[in-house]
Amino acid sequence: MKLIRTLIMTIGIIAILATFALLLGYYLYSLSPWIHTRLIPVAVSAEAAQSFDQKLGDAKAEIKAAVNAGQKKELTLSISDKEVNSKVTQIKAKGELPVRELLINFGDGYFIIYAVVDTPGVNAKIGAIGRVEVVNGTPKIVITDFNLGKLPLPKTIKGRAEQILNIMVSLQLADVSLEITNVQIKNHQLTITGTTKTSK
Repeated sequence: MKLIRTLIMTIGIIAILATFALLLGYYLYSLSPWIHTRLIPVAVSAEAAQSFDQKLGDAKAEIKAAVNAGQKKELTLSISDKEVNSKVTQIKAKGELPVRELLINFGDGYFIIYAVVDTPGVNAKIGAIGRVEVVNGTPKIVITDFNLGKLPLPKTIKGRAEQILNIMVSLQLADVSLEITNVQIKNHQLTITGTTKTSK
Protein backbone atom coordinates (compact mmCIF):
# COMPACT_ATOMS: atom_id res chain seq x y z
CA MET A 1 0.00 0.00 0.00
CA LYS A 2 2.86 2.36 0.91
CA LEU A 3 4.60 1.50 -2.39
CA ILE A 4 1.47 2.33 -4.40
CA ARG A 5 1.04 5.64 -2.51
CA THR A 6 4.69 6.54 -3.17
CA LEU A 7 4.32 5.62 -6.85
CA ILE A 8 1.18 7.78 -7.20
CA MET A 9 2.91 10.70 -5.44
CA THR A 10 5.94 10.37 -7.74
CA ILE A 11 3.72 10.34 -10.84
CA GLY A 12 1.86 13.39 -9.49
CA ILE A 13 5.11 15.31 -8.91
CA ILE A 14 6.35 14.41 -12.43
CA ALA A 15 3.01 15.58 -13.90
CA ILE A 16 3.23 18.89 -11.99
CA LEU A 17 6.84 19.45 -13.14
CA ALA A 18 5.92 18.57 -16.75
CA THR A 19 2.98 21.00 -16.67
CA PHE A 20 5.22 23.73 -15.21
CA ALA A 21 7.87 23.12 -17.91
CA LEU A 22 5.18 23.25 -20.62
CA LEU A 23 3.73 26.52 -19.27
CA LEU A 24 7.22 28.03 -18.94
CA GLY A 25 8.05 26.96 -22.51
CA TYR A 26 4.74 28.39 -23.74
CA TYR A 27 5.51 31.71 -21.99
CA LEU A 28 9.08 31.92 -23.35
CA TYR A 29 7.78 31.03 -26.83
CA SER A 30 5.43 34.05 -26.75
CA LEU A 31 8.14 36.61 -25.83
CA SER A 32 9.96 38.75 -28.40
CA PRO A 33 13.49 37.43 -29.13
CA TRP A 34 16.48 39.64 -28.26
CA ILE A 35 17.13 40.08 -32.00
CA HIS A 36 14.02 42.28 -32.08
CA THR A 37 15.93 44.99 -30.16
CA ARG A 38 18.47 45.28 -33.01
CA LEU A 39 15.87 46.10 -35.66
CA ILE A 40 15.59 49.56 -37.17
CA PRO A 41 12.05 50.54 -38.25
CA VAL A 42 11.67 50.93 -42.02
CA ALA A 43 9.18 53.36 -43.55
CA VAL A 44 7.30 51.54 -46.32
CA SER A 45 5.55 53.05 -49.34
CA ALA A 46 3.68 52.04 -52.48
CA GLU A 47 6.40 53.78 -54.53
CA ALA A 48 9.14 51.65 -52.95
CA ALA A 49 7.13 48.46 -53.66
CA GLN A 50 6.73 49.60 -57.27
CA SER A 51 10.48 50.30 -57.47
CA PHE A 52 11.14 46.73 -56.24
CA ASP A 53 8.92 45.30 -59.02
CA GLN A 54 10.51 47.59 -61.63
CA LYS A 55 14.09 46.64 -60.71
CA LEU A 56 13.29 42.93 -60.66
CA GLY A 57 11.40 43.14 -63.95
CA ASP A 58 14.24 45.07 -65.64
CA ALA A 59 16.85 42.57 -64.37
CA LYS A 60 14.85 39.58 -65.66
CA ALA A 61 14.37 41.25 -69.07
CA GLU A 62 18.10 42.05 -69.28
CA ILE A 63 19.07 38.47 -68.37
CA LYS A 64 16.65 37.05 -70.94
CA ALA A 65 17.92 39.37 -73.70
CA ALA A 66 21.57 38.47 -72.97
CA VAL A 67 20.83 34.72 -72.87
CA ASN A 68 18.85 34.89 -76.14
CA ALA A 69 21.76 36.76 -77.77
CA GLY A 70 24.25 34.20 -76.39
CA GLN A 71 26.11 36.89 -74.43
CA LYS A 72 27.93 36.59 -71.13
CA LYS A 73 26.95 39.87 -69.56
CA GLU A 74 27.66 41.15 -66.05
CA LEU A 75 24.63 42.52 -64.25
CA THR A 76 24.20 44.22 -60.88
CA LEU A 77 20.95 44.50 -58.94
CA SER A 78 20.69 46.67 -55.82
CA ILE A 79 17.61 46.59 -53.62
CA SER A 80 17.11 48.56 -50.41
CA ASP A 81 15.50 47.21 -47.27
CA LYS A 82 12.82 49.89 -47.76
CA GLU A 83 11.92 48.35 -51.14
CA VAL A 84 11.95 44.80 -49.74
CA ASN A 85 9.78 45.69 -46.73
CA SER A 86 7.39 47.69 -48.89
CA LYS A 87 6.93 44.69 -51.20
CA VAL A 88 6.49 42.35 -48.22
CA THR A 89 3.81 44.70 -46.80
CA GLN A 90 2.03 44.68 -50.16
CA ILE A 91 2.06 40.86 -50.36
CA LYS A 92 0.96 40.57 -46.71
CA ALA A 93 -1.98 42.91 -47.35
CA LYS A 94 -3.21 40.46 -50.00
CA GLY A 95 -3.18 37.65 -47.43
CA GLU A 96 -0.46 35.74 -49.26
CA LEU A 97 1.89 35.44 -46.25
CA PRO A 98 1.06 33.52 -43.04
CA VAL A 99 2.59 36.25 -40.87
CA ARG A 100 1.23 39.08 -38.76
CA GLU A 101 4.47 41.00 -38.95
CA LEU A 102 7.67 40.73 -41.01
CA LEU A 103 10.61 43.12 -40.97
CA ILE A 104 13.96 42.84 -42.74
CA ASN A 105 17.06 44.99 -42.12
CA PHE A 106 20.23 45.09 -44.22
CA GLY A 107 23.22 45.97 -42.01
CA ASP A 108 26.92 46.02 -42.84
CA GLY A 109 27.64 42.49 -44.04
CA TYR A 110 24.57 40.93 -42.43
CA PHE A 111 20.77 40.84 -42.55
CA ILE A 112 18.21 40.65 -39.75
CA ILE A 113 14.77 39.07 -40.12
CA TYR A 114 11.99 39.33 -37.54
CA ALA A 115 8.61 37.68 -38.02
CA VAL A 116 5.47 37.11 -36.01
CA VAL A 117 3.93 33.93 -37.43
CA ASP A 118 0.27 32.96 -37.02
CA THR A 119 0.17 29.82 -34.86
CA PRO A 120 -2.66 28.35 -32.75
CA GLY A 121 -2.84 29.92 -29.27
CA VAL A 122 0.17 32.24 -29.06
CA ASN A 123 1.87 33.66 -32.17
CA ALA A 124 5.46 32.53 -32.75
CA LYS A 125 8.02 35.35 -32.68
CA ILE A 126 11.06 34.48 -34.75
CA GLY A 127 14.32 36.37 -35.20
CA ALA A 128 17.35 35.53 -37.34
CA ILE A 129 20.68 37.16 -38.14
CA GLY A 130 22.76 35.93 -41.06
CA ARG A 131 24.99 36.69 -43.99
CA VAL A 132 25.15 35.62 -47.64
CA GLU A 133 28.13 33.83 -49.18
CA VAL A 134 28.63 32.79 -52.79
CA VAL A 135 29.48 29.12 -53.40
CA ASN A 136 29.95 27.82 -56.97
CA GLY A 137 27.94 30.66 -58.50
CA THR A 138 25.06 30.25 -56.05
CA PRO A 139 24.20 32.39 -53.01
CA LYS A 140 24.31 30.51 -49.72
CA ILE A 141 22.64 31.86 -46.58
CA VAL A 142 24.55 31.36 -43.33
CA ILE A 143 22.50 31.86 -40.16
CA THR A 144 24.66 33.13 -37.29
CA ASP A 145 21.84 33.50 -34.76
CA PHE A 146 18.28 32.15 -34.60
CA ASN A 147 15.65 32.80 -31.92
CA LEU A 148 12.16 31.46 -31.30
CA GLY A 149 10.78 33.73 -28.61
CA LYS A 150 13.17 33.39 -25.68
CA LEU A 151 13.26 29.61 -25.76
CA PRO A 152 16.71 28.03 -25.38
CA LEU A 153 17.15 26.22 -28.70
CA PRO A 154 19.59 23.46 -29.70
CA LYS A 155 22.13 24.32 -32.42
CA THR A 156 20.41 21.87 -34.79
CA ILE A 157 17.41 24.24 -35.04
CA LYS A 158 19.64 26.99 -36.48
CA GLY A 159 20.96 24.48 -39.04
CA ARG A 160 17.43 23.48 -40.04
CA ALA A 161 16.37 27.12 -40.47
CA GLU A 162 19.45 27.73 -42.62
CA GLN A 163 18.68 24.64 -44.72
CA ILE A 164 15.06 25.72 -45.31
CA LEU A 165 16.11 29.25 -46.36
CA ASN A 166 18.71 27.88 -48.80
CA ILE A 167 16.16 25.51 -50.36
CA MET A 168 13.79 28.47 -50.84
CA VAL A 169 16.56 30.54 -52.46
CA SER A 170 17.52 27.63 -54.77
CA LEU A 171 13.90 27.23 -55.87
CA GLN A 172 13.59 30.97 -56.60
CA LEU A 173 16.80 30.98 -58.67
CA ALA A 174 16.18 27.66 -60.48
CA ASP A 175 14.92 29.38 -63.66
CA VAL A 176 17.31 32.35 -63.55
CA SER A 177 20.20 32.02 -66.02
CA LEU A 178 22.64 33.96 -63.89
CA GLU A 179 25.84 32.85 -62.20
CA ILE A 180 26.14 34.88 -59.00
CA THR A 181 29.65 36.27 -58.50
CA ASN A 182 29.15 38.54 -55.50
CA VAL A 183 26.57 39.46 -52.86
CA GLN A 184 27.12 42.52 -50.72
CA ILE A 185 25.00 43.84 -47.86
CA LYS A 186 25.82 47.41 -46.86
CA ASN A 187 24.14 50.73 -46.02
CA HIS A 188 20.61 49.25 -46.07
CA GLN A 189 21.24 47.79 -49.54
CA LEU A 190 21.48 44.23 -50.86
CA THR A 191 23.62 44.22 -54.02
CA ILE A 192 23.82 41.12 -56.20
CA THR A 193 26.32 40.85 -59.05
CA GLY A 194 26.29 38.04 -61.59
CA THR A 195 27.14 36.95 -65.10
CA THR A 196 24.53 35.61 -67.50
CA LYS A 197 24.87 31.98 -68.51
CA THR A 198 25.04 30.93 -72.14
CA SER A 199 24.29 27.54 -73.65
CA LYS A 200 27.43 27.80 -75.83
